[in-house]
Amino acid sequence: MTMIRRRVSAAIAATMLLTAGAACSNDEQHDRPAVDVSAAPADVTWRSVAGLEVPTSRDDGPAKTSPPQGYSHTPQGAALAAANGQAALATAPDSTWPDVVRTVTAPGAGRDQFAQARTLMSVSGSVDSEDAATFAGFKVTEYTPEKAIVLLATTTPPGPDDAVLRTAYPVQLAWTGGDWKLVLPTQSDDIDATEIADLDGFTTWKEDGS
Repeated sequence: MTMIRRRVSAAIAATMLLTAGAACSNDEQHDRPAVDVSAAPADVTWRSVAGLEVPTSRDDGPAKTSPPQGYSHTPQGAALAAANGQAALATAPDSTWPDVVRTVTAPGAGRDQFAQARTLMSVSGSVDSEDAATFAGFKVTEYTPEKAIVLLATTTPPGPDDAVLRTAYPVQLAWTGGDWKLVLPTQSDDIDATEIADLDGFTTWKEDGS
């Protein structure tokens, strides 16, 4: 993949970032059973999506992969929806991206603006291994049965100076239509990936940390 393509993919990913919304009230939290937002999804395996390695789980989803859909109604399902949705949007070719957008994202102004921007570019082929980022871990910073905020951590391959760049960015999801969907930001949202030194505080995709 060329450097231009890499920058285009990065721009698409950056377009999908959202700030966290308001948390639910104390009364709402008290009425809801406690959930473990830091547990890793069960039985994680990895599948290749146009050169990107993406985590999947037999228990937590996605149940279908083209486009990815069908997640457990849990924080772990939301985390997997965030990673799989990001990968799908960034790599969907020109022939299938409209169906991918309809499947993995929730309706809204952000989705409309993303679709308009996507018509102006062309994506095809696979990501070169030397350019492909890795989904390293996640942190669920907010969770209710209707909404989740997932901070995704990614790691880039070593550059010419052997330096590895780790970044994290928030992805907002909504439980709608019986599944987790990405809520895409509008162009006015000032969201960007943040460089992180390590994965402290993040959950790795496999429980053993491998």
